[in-house]
Amino acid sequence: MSQDSEAIEADNSITPKREQVPTTGQDVGATVPPALESRLTREELTALFNGDESVPPPWATDCAVKFDVWLEFSKPSEWGLNRRIDLILSIHEDHGTGDVVERLQNLDRARPIATGGFVVASLSLPDLVRRILPVTNLADLLRLAQDYGMEPIMLAVLNGWHPSDFAWEPDEPERRREHNARLGWFLNLLSGVVRSASEPVGASPDEVFEGPAREAWVAASVAEMVETAIVDRQRPRRDAASRADAVVDRRRRYPVAAVTTNRPAFGEATRSRATVKADAAEQLFSVDTTAIGWAVVDSGIDATHPAFAGPQDEPFSLAHRVLRAFDFVDARRVLADRAMRWGLIDWRTALPFVEINMRNDADRRTTSSMSPQVPFRVPGNPHGTHVAGILGGSWSERNFRGLCPTIKLYDFRVLNDDGIGAEFSIVAALQAIRYLNDQAGRLVIAGVNLSLSVPHDVATHSCGWTPVCQEAERLVRSGVVVVASAGNAGYAGHDRTTGTGYRSTSISDPGNADAVITVGSTHRSDPHRHGVSYFSGRGPTADGRPKPDLLAPGEDIDGPIPDEGLIAMHGTSQAAAHVSGAAAMLMARHRELVGRPERVKQILCATATDLARERAFQGHGLVDVLRALQSI
Repeated sequence: MSQDSEAIEADNSITPKREQVPTTGQDVGATVPPALESRLTREELTALFNGDESVPPPWATDCAVKFDVWLEFSKPSEWGLNRRIDLILSIHEDHGTGDVVERLQNLDRARPIATGGFVVASLSLPDLVRRILPVTNLADLLRLAQDYGMEPIMLAVLNGWHPSDFAWEPDEPERRREHNARLGWFLNLLSGVVRSASEPVGASPDEVFEGPAREAWVAASVAEMVETAIVDRQRPRRDAASRADAVVDRRRRYPVAAVTTNRPAFGEATRSRATVKADAAEQLFSVDTTAIGWAVVDSGIDATHPAFAGPQDEPFSLAHRVLRAFDFVDARRVLADRAMRWGLIDWRTALPFVEINMRNDADRRTTSSMSPQVPFRVPGNPHGTHVAGILGGSWSERNFRGLCPTIKLYDFRVLNDDGIGAEFSIVAALQAIRYLNDQAGRLVIAGVNLSLSVPHDVATHSCGWTPVCQEAERLVRSGVVVVASAGNAGYAGHDRTTGTGYRSTSISDPGNADAVITVGSTHRSDPHRHGVSYFSGRGPTADGRPKPDLLAPGEDIDGPIPDEGLIAMHGTSQAAAHVSGAAAMLMARHRELVGRPERVKQILCATATDLARERAFQGHGLVDVLRALQSI
């Protein structure tokens, strides 16, 4: 996890002890004995999760707690089962977030935040089993285990689970047999994770706790977690009128649809104006993007850079074109402590705590009811400034000009000075953009550029349905154009074409979201000759949808960096900024397209230039601003 302070948070009141085996009734994690066994590898955990058969059992593919959560909890640390991890709980649309937040409110250091159908909380493995599993589709397993009692569960973990050893109802033998098999899978998975998580970190040989005593500790820990889970003993019932669809909708009985990790995010780190014909379009149509606002969700924009200076006749005393800036890098902590109302983010109260003060007190113009609380600082990572410069920079002294040199920019910082962030920061930033537009009563932010990558694990998530993808889809449905980079994971092999190395299904999130415009990279000036950049993410998506949507220049692209610098960088990040500029120019020329992101995407794709490459590599082709403007 990228935010170590949140992902790995220890409870200092618990200290490991040696040679102590918990008995029934002891607190799980009160002792964390060292062990000799190596922790689970991904392959070993996959075997526990999916089984040894060619087709995984349905309860594995349908498990609300996704593979990446089990994998993260299986990693050993000095805090053992008390290690905390930031988790994102996706709530069914038929339920609210209130009940889930209430379960976590009195849990020390959980700091739950609910917003936009998601709850984010810092939980340990016992917290997850006791508080969250009872409100997922695993609740029936916990009820069944509690019916058997602790001793049978401990024996099952110690001696291996044999469903035939346990009785079932005479009138439902097949159903109970299936339930027992599913419970055996769950106990086997949970005990494997517990055993791996309790591996010592830096333990000396004489501190090793192994053999039967350790296995008894694992069995007792598993049984204790299951026995103390806060399960509603009355299983949710359906009336007779709804029994016909009970099989289809049975998973909607429980509030939490999915539990995933708060995944790390990374940046995907002007001669190219002519390549996309932005210069010709600007001259022919006299395009002026002054009235368009665009958000750059990245590592931050250096608003003091000459490339973002405002025009001389700008009213008031606005010194630059970065209108507002927000710091969401540490939003997980800041918002949990200061801006909650009944467990939900109150954006009216929250925004001042993340908004950056861009002006002096005497010169501040802001719609916030409170003053911005975050002092401005030049971002330590150049990625966001470079991307913003390609989209909307202009620096005559260095003969640099972005695609939209008069566009209004909004800075949403989600990546830290090392270029690393967390999925929740991006989700929160996208929700804040929707709030700003709602409060203004119009699309003050008409588009969003997401030149970043949240790695997609095909074994964990349904492609395009991760939290960040869902939030991007909601933003598009609200009328905002969302442009995302395809990622730079298209190639991971040899330096020469001997053997294999190109990856299919290498699109990263949020580029996997269906409604966003996903952009791959090509050469800055000779795209027909060089084709698709070797590093560019390529499709199809893991569930078979065609991506990327477009190509744009992404190799050796000039752009500003903090402290008045100008360098060339390459990546699909730079390509995405070109398409953001193309979309902004299209909406500036044809104002009726503002608020119609699906139509904007359709026009850009339909007018792209075919580079005669594979659809999975090039999408619809190279974005062509001039042809897009001429098509209407």
